[in-house]
Amino acid sequence: MLWAAALFGLPTLVGWLLIPTLLTDALDGYLARRLEQVTSLGARLDSLADSVLLGSSAMWLAMYVPELTSGPSAMVFFVVLSVWIGQIMVGLLRFGRFANLHLYSHKVAAVAISIFLVHTFIVGFEPALFYLAAGSALLSCAEGILILLTRSRINERMGSILLASRKVAGNVDRVRSTRRISK
Repeated sequence: MLWAAALFGLPTLVGWLLIPTLLTDALDGYLARRLEQVTSLGARLDSLADSVLLGSSAMWLAMYVPELTSGPSAMVFFVVLSVWIGQIMVGLLRFGRFANLHLYSHKVAAVAISIFLVHTFIVGFEPALFYLAAGSALLSCAEGILILLTRSRINERMGSILLASRKVAGNVDRVRSTRRISK
């Protein structure tokens, strides 16, 4: 329905249709965690669906928001797209598959991007919302790329690189204290 609305030249309808799409995506993830129905396949399908929606949204923006294809915002738009595609490529090259990183920074970026998309298609382009969404997306992708380049395996429940680093440091401290106790 979203693509049909976009192809028929109805960007406002795209915005309105994005609202239930984004809400049901969030609700699905929340319910899966709450009901302990989280599966590796479900997480991968969710990430794939999110990427298809994000890629489609980038195309709709290019179709209907001229501010993002020319002018100062255009460079930022294409940099964000390039970094996002770069993160996907790093995951594919390093692990041979689509990397499923459900990081807290990804969630923050998803909220910022969602607000920007809905506002842009329904109300119009707002530079402040665009730069907020772009900045959060760049930080999120940078964290994702850093994780993909520094980890030997993908941990879908890592949360953030900072939490993962603390956990590793805590494990090292526990091993050291266990060694002292056993001596």
